[in-house]
Parts: sequence; structure tokens; C-alpha cells
Amino acid sequence: MAPKDRLNSTVLHRIGALFLGRPGFRLHALRRAAAVALLLLAAGLTVQPRHGPPESRVAVLVAARDLPPGRVLSKADVARRELPADLVPDGALRDIATAEGRVLGSAARSGEPLTDARFNGPAVASGGAGTAAAPIRLADPEVADFLVPGRRVDLVTTLTRSGAASVLAEDVKVVAVQAPQGHRDQGRLIFVGLPEQAAATVAAAALSQSVTVTLR
Repeated sequence: MAPKDRLNSTVLHRIGALFLGRPGFRLHALRRAAAVALLLLAAGLTVQPRHGPPESRVAVLVAARDLPPGRVLSKADVARRELPADLVPDGALRDIATAEGRVLGSAARSGEPLTDARFNGPAVASGGAGTAAAPIRLADPEVADFLVPGRRVDLVTTLTRSGAASVLAEDVKVVAVQAPQGHRDQGRLIFVGLPEQAAATVAAAALSQSVTVTLR
């Protein structure tokens, strides 16, 4: 600084010259400036919209609410939901028609994707090879609340003429239970697995007689 400039310099100029003249201070100031610039760049990249390819999503069926085992599904029991393609399980159902009328083999939580493994297959629905599923409409619909697929029961009927109780079948397996309905005047429907000939006899008897079950 020229002698004349030194005389006319302000206090701020003198302080600036004092600190900027030190090499250590200059290096520290440069580092702080670089750090601030990097922070601003990172903030800009964070708020910048992404222009990558859109995420692939697939529409699947999920349980519309908690569903118990043995429920015969209706349209009100399922809903469509889009999931990322890499999160869709194998065998996931995508069409409501493929789920309606099928029997849940195990409970499903609300929002859970429904897969083919959730439902009773033909072998389970009939009770096994050489057997058939016989429909039984229970006289007391509330008894069905205690039944789930796999439960063993005895089928008991009351003959209308004599009033004597009769056992239609013993130790049979429940393979499906109808979901509760808005009205219960006709009783709840269940399916039990029986040998084919016995299944036909029991199903025919259940059409004309009042049937209930005893639990094992």
C-alpha cells in the first residue's frame, strides 16, 4: 500500500489488510467457502425433480378387510390395489371374477394381497381322494361361528315325524363355511367331506330335515 493510501485508508481497510495478509486465514476462508458451495449444490440436487423411468406397478386383489378362514369370498371382500411390480407375490389374483365364490383356507389381513395359495384347492375342498363335499344348511346359524375348515364334527338331525334325534354322520371334516349373511332365516351353509356315496345320502337328507352339528 502506498504511503498516501495508508493515510487515507479506513479502519475496515486496515482490518481487512491485517487478516487477509495472513496465509493461514486465507486458506481457512477458502475452505469455508468451498464447504458452503458444496452444501448449496447438495440442497439443489435434493429438491431437483427426478426424471428417471416411472416405477412399474401392477394391479392386484387384496383383502378389503380382515377375513376369517373358511370365508366364501364376495365382491365386497376384495379390493384392487396397485403395488410395485417387484413386490407382487407369485400367484397374486388380479381379477375379481377369479376370487368370487372361492373359499379361504386361512385368515387374511386387511390389505393383504390374495394369492392362489390362500384358497382351498379341489383336493382340500372335497376332503381328499374318493370323497365329495356335501352341503349342509345348519338349523342354528350361530353354530357356524364356531366352525373353521378342518374342524371335526358329527351331523345330527331331528326327524320331523317322530321327533327322535338321528346321527347322519360321525367325525366328518368341515371343508368350507359360508360367510355370515344379512339375514339368517335360512341358516348358514357349510360343506363337509364325506365318501362319495355317503355325501349324496347326507346332502339329500339335509334338504328335508333340520340339521345341526356337535363339535369334537
